Amino acid sequence: MSLTLDKKPHSSYIRSASRKKRMRIPKTEYRDGQLVGFQFDESTEVNAVKFLQEIPGYDPFEQAEGYYFDIDEWNKVIAFILNECIYPEGSLTGKPFIPERWQSCIYANLFCWKSEKTNLRRFRECFIYVPRKNGKTTAFGAIITLIMFFTDKEQRSQNFCCAADTDQALVNFRHCQYILENNPRMLSRLRDQRVFRSQKSFEHVNGNMFKTLSSIADTKHGLSPNFVYVDEVHAHSNSELIDVMKTGTASRRQPLIVYTTTADYDKPSVCNSLHKKAKDIAKGIQWQPTFFPVIYEAEVTDDFESPAVWRKSNPNYGMSITEEYFSDMVASVKHNPAELNRFLRLHLNIRTKTETAWIPPHVWANGNPDPNEIRLLSTVQIMEWMSDHPNWHSIAADSRFGQSTSIDVKIASQQLYWSWYIKHVEMLADEECYGGFDNSKVEDIASFSLWFPSYGIILTWNWCPAESIHRRAQEQGIPYDTWYESGLLNSTSPKDTVDEQLIIDCLIGTKDNTYPGILSHFRGCREICFDRFGSTHIYHTLRDYGYAARAYPQNFTGMNEPCRRLEAMCIDKQIAHGGNPFLEWMVSNVMVVQDRDGKVRPDKYHSTNKIDGVVATLTAIGSWLYPENETISEIRGMK
Repeated sequence: MSLTLDKKPHSSYIRSASRKKRMRIPKTEYRDGQLVGFQFDESTEVNAVKFLQEIPGYDPFEQAEGYYFDIDEWNKVIAFILNECIYPEGSLTGKPFIPERWQSCIYANLFCWKSEKTNLRRFRECFIYVPRKNGKTTAFGAIITLIMFFTDKEQRSQNFCCAADTDQALVNFRHCQYILENNPRMLSRLRDQRVFRSQKSFEHVNGNMFKTLSSIADTKHGLSPNFVYVDEVHAHSNSELIDVMKTGTASRRQPLIVYTTTADYDKPSVCNSLHKKAKDIAKGIQWQPTFFPVIYEAEVTDDFESPAVWRKSNPNYGMSITEEYFSDMVASVKHNPAELNRFLRLHLNIRTKTETAWIPPHVWANGNPDPNEIRLLSTVQIMEWMSDHPNWHSIAADSRFGQSTSIDVKIASQQLYWSWYIKHVEMLADEECYGGFDNSKVEDIASFSLWFPSYGIILTWNWCPAESIHRRAQEQGIPYDTWYESGLLNSTSPKDTVDEQLIIDCLIGTKDNTYPGILSHFRGCREICFDRFGSTHIYHTLRDYGYAARAYPQNFTGMNEPCRRLEAMCIDKQIAHGGNPFLEWMVSNVMVVQDRDGKVRPDKYHSTNKIDGVVATLTAIGSWLYPENETISEIRGMK
């Protein structure tokens, strides 16, 4: 017997005095990237329900119980915008501001949803995540500021623009200033009929005020904001100012905080926290009907050269942003990693680890498995396989393994990777391969990679002290604990240093031969190469057991060709790594340095975080490229 839940039809949320379910929006007309006219008459009426659902990935009706949409309020909002607001910059400076369809959709949702009980606005926070050149500062900074300042019913309201620095905050102020000083009706309602430029503020004769603020949060306690515009959230180093302003809205009846930003780097930050919250609300994972998420972005796996991807992430594409602009941009960045990363972050809203990444995420993703070519194993099958190899995957020896639901869920989240990995572990047991080991510091990550040149396959294992796993997850916001519980990261000991004997047991097998080691399983391994420093005990142990092991140079001469080869294979889709998210994270951290002869190597010092798994992989590839019988002077590039 199935339970059917009654649900109100979407149209029942739409209200107007005329009982119409349709609303008028401006319709713009462009020619060669220039606005040449617009319509706003009966022919521009749209179905209200369908129009409000045009926010990417978010349906405002899903959490709308207890709220309604007021078409009559929309008529007031759009009338104010069209009659009072002008463009403050660009080729249209001084002409009436005409919102695009996507901007109208945001205005309508933001201002016209109301509470059934109080008739106050539904949305208290709005996160607008849009790439550069889409006009967000004018449309959602200056225009919304003026709507709140002149039309909101809160008495003696306090309105603020907050940015990471004064210069950024002044951008919104200058836009507001230009619109005010060129509109006699607005100007006549200001105290002294003027904008106070030196104080970066203006006041209404009824007591409403607006002011720009810097990011020094400790001077802002005691304020009671009704409206706060937070520009370029990614530039805020912490959440102090936002927290102060948000807590200050408690005494207001219908406060509003609008956050606008382009993508931040992929790191713990206030911007990325808001982005995650917005995504969770849009997907229904988090319930907060008063938070309005607006996210325009491309995915890491999207083709950055595709016009469809440009259009998806840039709502003003084809209007203020032309296809020619993007074509020229892509042509100039596609072979330049530094410029490409900026393009991905600023124009497609794809978070990148660094300004100048080595292998961009979309290129590394070429090595992910094709779901149609892998027979997926069940979570039970994956966990049974891990149980047979507990020294390879230490989560299998954890007392919670098989009992904790969270571990089941996290392993299941990597179902495709584990299905790919287990298949190839069995398939490659007798194939030629080369190993690389990196052990940077006693409290850091140790990594071992196997490179199978005939198949272009990388298999990798990583270890980290248990205490470091917990500490890094808590302090750095990096999901070490999730990686451990999903089996991707091994714990070497309950201490805060790497237990090298446990790694030896994993590589060679346990002393009682209960569990085989990685190297005894992969019988085709020709050699294991090590960094000259930090792995002496493991190196000598493997030599004593009869394995071919040697030191490998980590300098430009030793690393240049492996770097070039790995990068080329990723671009040409000749590499397979299974989509291991822990290795993917380390790849995204890598920065390379170049010597005067153009040779490159990974730079551990300047890379944004751990890269040990990448160094181990490059060392394994170097072992294959330069066999043991070659001396260091015979490595290509050595003068």
